Amino acid sequence: MLEPAALWHRVRVSAWPAFAIRALLMVLVVATAQLSVTFGMSAAQVWELVWADEFDYQGLPDTSLWDYDVGGHGWGNGEAQYYTHARQKNARVDGTVLTIEAHKESFGGQEYTSARLITRGKADWTHGRIEVRAMLPSGRGTWPAIWMLPSTGRYGNGSWPDNGEIDIMEHVGYDPGHIHGSAHTNKYNHLLGNAQGGNIFVSDAETAFHDYSVSWTPTRIVFAIDGAPYYTYFNEGKGWVSWPFDQPFYLLLNIAVGGSWGGAQGIDDTIFPQELQVDYVRAYRYLAPPDVNITAPMALSAGDTLRIMATASDTDGTVAEVEVFQHDVSLQRFTGPPFVVDVANVHDGCYRLYATATDDLGWVTGSDTVALTVGGACGKAPYLVAPHPIPGRIEAEHFDLGGQNVGYLDLTQTNDGDGIRQAEGVEVFHNPSAPGYHALAVRHEWLAYTTRVKRSGYHNLFVHLLVPGSVAAFSLSVDGQEVATYDAPVMPGAWTVALVEDVEILEGVRDVVFKAEASMMQVNWIRFTYDSPLSTALLDLGHRDVLHPPYPNPAVSASVTLLHYELGWPGRASLEVFNVLGERVVTLADRYHSAGWHEAAFNGTGLAPGIYLCRLVTAHHTSDQVLMLSR
Repeated sequence: MLEPAALWHRVRVSAWPAFAIRALLMVLVVATAQLSVTFGMSAAQVWELVWADEFDYQGLPDTSLWDYDVGGHGWGNGEAQYYTHARQKNARVDGTVLTIEAHKESFGGQEYTSARLITRGKADWTHGRIEVRAMLPSGRGTWPAIWMLPSTGRYGNGSWPDNGEIDIMEHVGYDPGHIHGSAHTNKYNHLLGNAQGGNIFVSDAETAFHDYSVSWTPTRIVFAIDGAPYYTYFNEGKGWVSWPFDQPFYLLLNIAVGGSWGGAQGIDDTIFPQELQVDYVRAYRYLAPPDVNITAPMALSAGDTLRIMATASDTDGTVAEVEVFQHDVSLQRFTGPPFVVDVANVHDGCYRLYATATDDLGWVTGSDTVALTVGGACGKAPYLVAPHPIPGRIEAEHFDLGGQNVGYLDLTQTNDGDGIRQAEGVEVFHNPSAPGYHALAVRHEWLAYTTRVKRSGYHNLFVHLLVPGSVAAFSLSVDGQEVATYDAPVMPGAWTVALVEDVEILEGVRDVVFKAEASMMQVNWIRFTYDSPLSTALLDLGHRDVLHPPYPNPAVSASVTLLHYELGWPGRASLEVFNVLGERVVTLADRYHSAGWHEAAFNGTGLAPGIYLCRLVTAHHTSDQVLMLSR
C-alpha cells in the first residue's frame, strides 16, 4: 500500500535524546482503544505519537528539538519585548516543565525580555494532532501563544497570510480566562477583520495546567481544550486562499508583551516576571486511514474497453470518496459503490493505473499501481488512455505521453510548475482561484493531443488563455497541417476565451498540436464545438481556390489594384506579388482564412512599369494572375 497521501513530513528521529525515545515507546498506539480521542465525529480517531518533548531534563530547551526566534522589532504587532537566544532567564527546563518567562528589563533596545521557541528546521507536520499542556501567565499586557506557521511559502505572496497560520491557543492578560483558537488565511485574517476562530472560557487557565490541541485533517482543523472541541475550521474546497493547510507547519511557543492585541489596554509593569509553563508538547499522526485496492488488466489491444474495479473500506468511519487515476489525472470520482470505470477504445501506449480512497475526515490512501500496456510499445499516447473526443473540451495539462518532441516541445531546462506532471518539461500550475491546473507555453513551444473526431466538418475552436502582454497568438495543426491561427489583442493579465471559427477537421483519430506564437501564454483548456458539415459544392477542384483577374488591369503604378480570391476550404493562404525576375515585391496576405470570398488591395507606388505576377498559394492549389503596371 502507498503511504496515506495526507500524512507526514520530516522529523529528525535520529536526533531524539534517549528520554524522548522512551516517552515515544511508552505511548505508542498499539490498539484502537489507546490514544483515541472523540471529537464529535462519527467514530474515535486513533493517533500515534511521532514527536514529543516531556521536559524531563534540566537546563536550556533541547537544541535537537527547539530553536529560537530572536529580536525586538515588534514582530508586525507592535510588541514590546526582545526575544532572547538560549538565555535561561527567559527559557529553561527544570526536569518537569519548560518555563518561558517574561521580564521587565532593558535589553536590545526594548523594555521587556521573553523567549519564542520554535521547531522550524527541527520538525514540522502536514496534518496530525498537536497537544501542548500548559499553564498561562496572567496580568495586563501579557500575550502568550501556542501556534503554527508554514515551513515554506508555497502560495501567493510566499508569506503571511497567503500561507496560513494556526493559532492553537492565544490569551490576553486583560481578558483573563478567555482562550482563543483561530486560523488565518488570504481570505480570512485579522487584518481584514474576518479571521475565523472560536473562544472558550477557562476559569483557571492562569493557575492550572490544561491540554490545548488541534486535530488537523485534510478537511478540517478541530480546536479543543482538555479533549473537548470548541471550534472547527473547515476546508471550503476552494484552493489555497482559504485552505493553505496542505503543507508542513512548525510549532511556536512564546509570551509576547504588549502589542496590538496584548497591549490594547496597556501593560501593568508590576506583574513581572510572568511565566508560561509547559508540561509537555506532543505531535501525533493518524493511524487508521482507509484501505483501497484496484483490479485492472496489465495488457490490452488497441480499441478494447478497459475496465478498472476498486474496493475500499474504513475501520473507524466511512469511505467518502474513491477516485481512479491514470498517472496524475483522475479518470473518475465516486461517492459510493460500485467503483467501476470503463474506458472504451483504448489507444496504444503504456499507462499507470491506481485508486485513492478518502474517508469522512479527509484522510487519503492510495492503492498499488497497475502498469497497463496497450498494443506492443510505449511512446506517444493520449494521457487519459483513450483519445480526447471532438467535439469536447481538452484540459491543457492532459497533453500526450511520450515526452519531449513527442507529446510536447518545451524549450527550458527545468520544470518550475507547482502542479501535476513534475517529471516532464511542461510547466503545469495550480489555478490560483479554482480547482484545476493550467499549462505554460512560450513562443514556439507546443502541446500535442491525440483526439478522435466524431464527424468531418467545420468546428469552432475556443481556447481559455492568459497572456502578460496585449496580444494573444497561437496556431493549431491537425496531422501536421495548420488549420487555424489566432493573433488578436486581449486584455493583459486577464483570462479570456479566444475563438477561431470554421476550423476544418476530418473524422477519425487525429493528432492535434497547439502551438504558442506569443512570447508567453498560460492555457487552461481547449474546446471544440461542431458547426457545420463540409460543403460538397466546394469540392469541385476547378473552383476550390481561385485568384480572380486584378482590377483594373493594366493599372497605373500610383493607383490601387484590387485582387479578389475565393477559398473552398478554410486554412492558411498566401497572396504575393513578384516581378519578372521572380523577386517578391510584396506579401498581401499570409494567414489563416475562412472559406469564401476575400479581397486585398495592391498599391504599385514606387514600382517600375512592367509585368508582375500575382500568386495565391493554399494547401490545395496555386493560382496565378498577370498584372500590367504603366506610368
